[in-house]
Amino acid sequence: MTINRNSAPVCSGVVLASALLIGAMTSPARADHASFKDEILPILGKYCVECHKPGGAGYTASGLDLTSYDGVMKGTKYGPVVVPGDAFTSNLVVLIEGRAGKSMRMPHNTRGAPTKKDRLALRKWITGGADKDVFTRTVQPIIKRYCLDCHVPGGIGYAESGLDMRSYESFMKGTRHGPVVVAGDAFTSNLMVVIDGRASSQLKMPHTTNMDLSKWERHQIIAWINKGAKNN
Repeated sequence: MTINRNSAPVCSGVVLASALLIGAMTSPARADHASFKDEILPILGKYCVECHKPGGAGYTASGLDLTSYDGVMKGTKYGPVVVPGDAFTSNLVVLIEGRAGKSMRMPHNTRGAPTKKDRLALRKWITGGADKDVFTRTVQPIIKRYCLDCHVPGGIGYAESGLDMRSYESFMKGTRHGPVVVAGDAFTSNLMVVIDGRASSQLKMPHTTNMDLSKWERHQIIAWINKGAKNN
């Protein structure tokens, strides 16, 4: 996060000032975001991989390999089964929901149809962009844009707080005063406290003039934290 060179550095008080607010805060409803590794892959493994893996009947017939992210996104020999951002027209969902006809409904095995919860997770993942790596593809570019001018060794933010935001590991380590992310709770995470200016207007991040995060960028970080802040 870039500091206005015309202002005195204020990073050192971020965590302390933020901590004073946490006890009085009540967490609002949390944003949601489906994880491919933790939610989608297990669903596919339960219902689909029996056939849709190399050597399986579904793979032989269609070329669709559902054992990995790359296989899912490659689709069948006839075309993709996932349209990122559009679950309704994605053939994966169309077939699972039986909208192509009963004879085409998936899965064909005896394990039964995916539960409502499973179908919702698939829809959320696809509607959210069908990403594989939430942190590296979504969160890290936001950090790079707004934070890395200061929060790297040699930067003012790093010198004041010890927060190095170059990697997942250093980011999750936090400042010399403690972590800035509470996995599962974006509202009380100091990262969001200072981004939202809830500690103090002077401590609001980033310090760069006219460089506030967009509403969508904030949502992406909140969703990532609330889903466990994983390096997935």
